[in-house]
Amino acid sequence: MEFDIKLDGDDMLRQAFRTRVPGLDVRVITQNGPQDFSVRDISATGFAFSDKPRAYSLGMIFSFDLLLNKRLFLGDLKGKVIRLLDQGVIGCNFEAMERRQEIKLDKLVLEVQKRLIELRKAKQAAE
Repeated sequence: MEFDIKLDGDDMLRQAFRTRVPGLDVRVITQNGPQDFSVRDISATGFAFSDKPRAYSLGMIFSFDLLLNKRLFLGDLKGKVIRLLDQGVIGCNFEAMERRQEIKLDKLVLEVQKRLIELRKAKQAAE
């Protein structure tokens, strides 16, 4: 017996663990030159940042670099705007990443996940 379950908004659900990485910025290439914005959260599939005033529309594809502590971490990336939220938050998916870029990004997110787990365990042990 086969069946398929489809919920409204399935395509808008999170696809991967998201985390905040201190010191991670996105450098967007704009008409006025490159501008840096703090990354609010990131996952293996996408990220969010704030930009006011908003010059983005749903489905828009743009170029950017990821900086870690003001140094290039991953360059020449493409993102697709999938959410426009209140307070100028722009939710994006990564587009057409190279395998080496995916691996480097996965490693960053995994390291942050490990540290959060260690902190949680240390906090539980202290209680």
